[in-house]
Amino acid sequence: MRLGVLRLKKRVDFVAAAKGRRQHQRNFVLQARERDSTLEDDLARVGFTVTKKVGKAVVRNRIRRRLREAVRLADESLFKTGCDYVVAARREALTASFDELRGELGRALKKIHRAGDSRSPAAPAADSKQDL
Repeated sequence: MRLGVLRLKKRVDFVAAAKGRRQHQRNFVLQARERDSTLEDDLARVGFTVTKKVGKAVVRNRIRRRLREAVRLADESLFKTGCDYVVAARREALTASFDELRGELGRALKKIHRAGDSRSPAAPAADSKQDL
């Protein structure tokens, strides 16, 4: 990993990221959450998970290596400082072309931050019966 992106290693961080925003792609699901930046430095952290449903250890490790390399080669500006990301792999990540993985990662990162920025507090719904 480069200097601007660190690894996510503790289970508690993976669980916390699962409660954040999600972006579903064909080859993986990207989960992201902003963390309290007073605890550590503000660098982005990325974790990878591949369940046993995907395959045996050799298959899971190969998928994990491919996703790690896609993150390593991704544009650092796509990762928001102070955020934790979890890439949850799907079986399709094994046979997808590497360019496809990189493209999906870029799209997912852009969409996940765009979705977070556009959220506004929910306005109370107008009651149509009130006018009667």
